[in-house]
This record gives sequence, C-alpha cells and structure tokens, in this order.
Amino acid sequence: MSINNSEIARFRQQQALEEEAARLGLYGLASGTARHDFIIKRMEQGAERILRLLEAGKHEEARKLAESDTWCDLQGVPNE
Repeated sequence: MSINNSEIARFRQQQALEEEAARLGLYGLASGTARHDFIIKRMEQGAERILRLLEAGKHEEARKLAESDTWCDLQGVPNE
C-alpha cells in the first residue's frame, strides 16, 4: 500500500509543479516579453498613420488620433 501512496504523492507533486510552471508562464515576471516586438510594431504603425493624416491635410483627425489613449491602435480609425 505504501508504494501506491508514494506513486500518488509523486503524481500530485508533478501535477502541482506543472500547474505552477503554467501559472508562471502566463503571469510570471517574463510574461509578455515575447510580445514586445509586436507592441513596438503597432506603435510604429500608429505613428505612421498619424504622419499620413498630417501629409493628407487631415490635421483634425491626426490630432484626435494622437491625443487618444490608444493612438497606436489602428482599429476604428477611418481609412484615407
């Protein structure tokens, strides 16, 4: 019977370690670091969109976009 308890204890310990690894992968200190390049790219695209609006003479639209909280988010921005 002690062999079965030991196997169950090992299984539970392994399961707990895997759950902790998954939690750290999602919410740990390194979470989101792989997305840094995506964030930079989105910000660059937003800045380019503002510049294109300015070059097209759409100063009011460019100002509104630049002053918005999500200026780098291109969703909801009207096409030129």
